Amino acid sequence: MFKQQTNRTGTAALALAVLIVGCASQPQAPVAQEAARQSEAAPAAPAPPPAAQTASGEQPSAQPPESKPQALPPLPDVELTGPLLFEIVAAEVAAQRGETSAAFNTMMKAARETRDPRLARRATEIALAARAAPMALEAAQLWRELDGASVESDQVYAQLLVSNGRYDEAQPLLQKQIHEDEEPVAALERIQRLLARSPDPARAFALLEALADPYRKDDQQAFSVHLLLARGAYAAGNGARAGEEARAALALKPNSEQAALTAAQLMLESKDKSESAGRADASKLLADFLQRNPSAAEARLAYARLLVGEGRNDAAQAQFEELLRRDPSSPDALFALGVLALQAELRPQARSYFERYLDAIDKGVDREPDPAYLNLARIAEDEQKYGEAFDWLHRVHSPEQVLTARVREAFLLVKVNRLEDALKTLHDAPATSAEDRTQLTLSEGQILREAHRYQQSYDLLAGALNAAPDDANLLYETAMSAERLDRLDVMEKDLRHLVQLRPDYAHAYNALGYTFADRNIRLKEAYELIDKALQLAPDDGFILDSMGWVQYRLGNLSAARDYLKRAYRLKPEADVAAHLGEVMWLQGDHEGARNVWREATRRESDNETLKETLQRLDVKPQP
Repeated sequence: MFKQQTNRTGTAALALAVLIVGCASQPQAPVAQEAARQSEAAPAAPAPPPAAQTASGEQPSAQPPESKPQALPPLPDVELTGPLLFEIVAAEVAAQRGETSAAFNTMMKAARETRDPRLARRATEIALAARAAPMALEAAQLWRELDGASVESDQVYAQLLVSNGRYDEAQPLLQKQIHEDEEPVAALERIQRLLARSPDPARAFALLEALADPYRKDDQQAFSVHLLLARGAYAAGNGARAGEEARAALALKPNSEQAALTAAQLMLESKDKSESAGRADASKLLADFLQRNPSAAEARLAYARLLVGEGRNDAAQAQFEELLRRDPSSPDALFALGVLALQAELRPQARSYFERYLDAIDKGVDREPDPAYLNLARIAEDEQKYGEAFDWLHRVHSPEQVLTARVREAFLLVKVNRLEDALKTLHDAPATSAEDRTQLTLSEGQILREAHRYQQSYDLLAGALNAAPDDANLLYETAMSAERLDRLDVMEKDLRHLVQLRPDYAHAYNALGYTFADRNIRLKEAYELIDKALQLAPDDGFILDSMGWVQYRLGNLSAARDYLKRAYRLKPEADVAAHLGEVMWLQGDHEGARNVWREATRRESDNETLKETLQRLDVKPQP
């Protein structure tokens, strides 16, 4: 213990030293947590699949395990002399100023001279706070030596060995942690999460295998061990092995929902098969599992979401409805059914589902209401109930959704001819990051463009683009505003730069190709650009519309009509209707063309493309 040279007790002296140190330094995170974060600074392996829980069924925790009571060696009897107190305070002041090397060296000198583990622990904290891994490892080694290898110092030292790639040295320490834990598999799970962040995933997994091997042969532990090995293999990028371990767990417990979810998730994320093949495997596994376990709610929810991802909305709806039949207040089922109904333009049903979702939240279900508010605002807007839409949007206040709500509000204000209010709403919207500010700029640029204030829109977006010349969204939107000013050279330059940065940006190829086709110039190149876009996004309604339009320009009316009909089924919007109707009109199908235009006029009577087409062809669609 520390002693003052006065007649005060050592405890009082230590309290004084701690008080001084506390005034000089920033609050510190627990050292084991900081060591875990230090390991996160290493190049990360893929994150474990979201469906994977711990083998015990709990969600993984970022907190270190609590140390068990342990007999520690007595603290050294050291006098708190003036020079020693000065060294401690000097080290803390240096740490506060960011002078890591000076702070670390001074604290380590004091620790070596006094043999006090608390000072070595503090040196470890200083190094970890600065993410100085070699320093942290040196200090942790001294700390472990001085406090007799306590649980905490062992854990921190092992974590730092792993993060520095020294697996062979870490292995005996990790084995000791497992052996001393009352629940060895729980210790293995913690170690698996640590190893998942290591710089060499393959070696980390080999270490995990060695640590887990004795427990894999234990009938009581085998199921849990297979699951954690599945997660470890996945983190190491070994999808085949991950699937093998997950299936082994499922074979041991065929009715384990946790094993089924883990296996399905690993199939989805596997790099050994195509995405569609992985989806098919996961879908079949969950369908078979639900045949045996029809009351497994989480598996049914995962299966339903898989079906949505495959575009099998009717089958997904049946699964969500079954979930709702078993649990009429299931928030996940209610929200999903609302989204599906909204996609099918069944607005009354969608509204009912979202309102029931909000009722469930009012009754204590732990879910966020804001996504439902946003969807109810969309329904009201589609029904031209703008006052109601504003009411829903004004209820949105969560940091994650408030920016989306304010942007939606701005576009809604434009619809009711309140342009200046719309711009003010964007200017007043909270922006806490560069991404937020870019989103607001993009929205303002689009609103200005739709208000025919093309020069203002271009100037705003071009200014933002100068500050971020490789931002894909700014490149695209600036190009769109340049097109409205007939500055095709600028538009082409921005879009070609965009596809250099993002060769998979389908809409960049499409925008340039459509612009050429619409102006009836460079038609061969226009076709090639749109064809490239269509290869990247074969079911995109806007791109199908462009392909129909370039076919029309090339004189291929039959092909044009086929593409435009497909586009209109996917995107029943006035611009597409204008194109489809014009092709039908030129083919002599005047009644069919009028029907398409009449329907589009009911939806969007002010659409510029539609009005221009009808005026040019001297057509007045009958009501």
